[in-house]
Amino acid sequence: MAVLDVPRRTTPPRLMVAAASAGLRWAVRASLDEAGLLTTVVTRTGPGGTVTFRVPDPAPCSGQLVSMWMDRNPGTPALLLLHATPDVAHASAVLASGGRRRVRLSRVIEDFGLRFGTVPLPDEDALAGMEVRDRLRGVRLIELWRPPGRSVRAW
Repeated sequence: MAVLDVPRRTTPPRLMVAAASAGLRWAVRASLDEAGLLTTVVTRTGPGGTVTFRVPDPAPCSGQLVSMWMDRNPGTPALLLLHATPDVAHASAVLASGGRRRVRLSRVIEDFGLRFGTVPLPDEDALAGMEVRDRLRGVRLIELWRPPGRSVRAW
């Protein structure tokens, strides 16, 4: 039997986290595909109907604590989706104004070795970074990269 012939363990999509804001609801589901890779899907439901997105490359890379994805649809609140390593104990979205929004994290999902979290973000206050507390290294601030010429107020 060749390596490619080895059957892979797949998992059915399971609800990881959900959020609601301004009449919209988001549901985040995750599963393992036939190749054993994590697949994360976000479904947004609201007055205009239902839309589903597949999140590209959802897991944090080696050495990273988190990976982020945002649903930014004009006319709707933004949603931040976080994939976090099991060591992450707390996460907050840091806004351009200096305000913070706590990201509610799931328990560690053993099938994926990750925690999932979401938080709706205000339209009028851009995401500037993440504050992450992990069990080993304490609190870390992660600033988002911005293209030149697009400034965000200091925090």
